[in-house]
Parts: sequence; C-alpha cells; structure tokens
Amino acid sequence: MSEFSLTAKQIQENYLKLRARISKLFPTRSDAILRMLDAFGEERLMFAPASGTNYYHNAIPGGYVDHVLRVMDFSLIEYKKAQEIGIDVSGFTIEELMFAALNHDLGKLGFVGEGKDGYVFNDSSWHREKLGKIYKPNNNIPFRLVQDASLFLLQSFNISCTWNEYLAIRIHDGVYDDANKAYYFSRSLESKQRNYMPQLLHQADMAATRFEFERWVKSTNSLNCERLETSRFEPSATVTDPIKTQKQKKKEEGEKLVSAFDDIFGNSK
Repeated sequence: MSEFSLTAKQIQENYLKLRARISKLFPTRSDAILRMLDAFGEERLMFAPASGTNYYHNAIPGGYVDHVLRVMDFSLIEYKKAQEIGIDVSGFTIEELMFAALNHDLGKLGFVGEGKDGYVFNDSSWHREKLGKIYKPNNNIPFRLVQDASLFLLQSFNISCTWNEYLAIRIHDGVYDDANKAYYFSRSLESKQRNYMPQLLHQADMAATRFEFERWVKSTNSLNCERLETSRFEPSATVTDPIKTQKQKKKEEGEKLVSAFDDIFGNSK
C-alpha cells in the first residue's frame, strides 16, 4: 500500500478554509495574521508538512495546514465535552482558544525569508525509505523550540495575544516538555493554572496527532494493531471450546463494558 497523501485539490481547499476562518474568527487581528502568513509565501504555507517522520503525523505536503484545521476542530469538540461534564470553561473565550489552536505549531514553518523553511525535503533516500524521515530540520536556520518560535513570530508581526493565548501556545505540549512541569505539577494552590485552556488545547493536539497517525497506518498497513488471540495465553482452552472470531470476541467484550457502565451509573434495566 502507498503512503497517505493529500490531493492538490484538498491542499488548496484547506488553505482557503484556513484563510476564511482567520477572517471570521479574529475580527481585530485577522489582517495582521494574514499578513504574517503571506510573508511566508502562499506555496510554502500550502505545502508545509506538520512533522518530518512519516509515523509521527502528517509528514506530507499540506500536512501543516491540515493539522492546524484539525486541532481547531478538535478544540471545539473538547470545549463542548468539558462543558457537558461540568468543567468550568468560563475563564477563557472561544476566540482565545481558536487563536491558540491556530498558532500552536506556527514555529514549524521556520522563519520568514527564502530558504528558511522549518523542514526541508530529506535528500537521503536511505533515511526516507528505511527510517521514514521524509523531511529533516533545516540546518540553515537556528535551532529553536517550536513554541518559542511561534511566539517570536507573533511578536515580530505585532500580533498581540492575551495571557491565556500565550500560555496555551507555550505549554501546549504538556508534560512531554520538561520546561512545562512547573505549570502542570504545581506545588501550591496559588500556582495552579487558573483555567482549563492549556490542557484542553493539549488534548485536542494529541487527538489530532493520533488521528493522523492512524490514517497513515491504515494507508500503509505498516502496523498490525489487532489484539493477539487470547487462546495463546489460555492453556486451559480445549478443542471443545466454541470457535469465536476476533469480531465476535470484541462484540461480547463491548457488551460487557456497556453492562458494567450501566451498573455503575444506575442505568441497568
């Protein structure tokens, strides 16, 4: 099977969708945001990947914009889910959440200027074919953490952000980044985060990343995620046991889980 890729039509549609969202969601900042993106160049932005390695996520032409749109979508889903289960989301606005989602990976684009892309195509066929490293970091630009570069680019174009937006972009990688531990593992009541927005963005980003990884897996058939046959670990199984397919087993397991949840929440009939 071949690697997953976006069609030229999908890439163009995603680009236009991103611009339309910016114009609609950020009435006082849309001009500045679009001016910043235009500084990178239309083609560069449209075809930028979201990562360098195929089994990470969206290491494909157009992967960056595709990922950003998905994180924005998933952030709204997480927001609604938080409301439904009773988490207080009154400490930030939808505009703040969408702004942080839009710009969380901005630094992956690199810097403005010709030859300053964040990722460049890997000219080593061995690394591409054996290790899946489709793109590599551009050594012509300084090393930078993505979130720091994101915030640098925003200030370079005089795009203001609230503290909620700044913090969510800065620590959206959660505890994957050791520098974030002071925010996530607070030692006092006063140092607790004042609202749920950074965690919400992190959840949305992880969900989008997982979605894109699974999409790649399905296109390449490179990873078998099926559960192993349970009979391999059950010496007591005999030939008189009924033969069950994996699908039947999963169906029965699902029915048991539903029954268990009904009992817990008092919904059993």
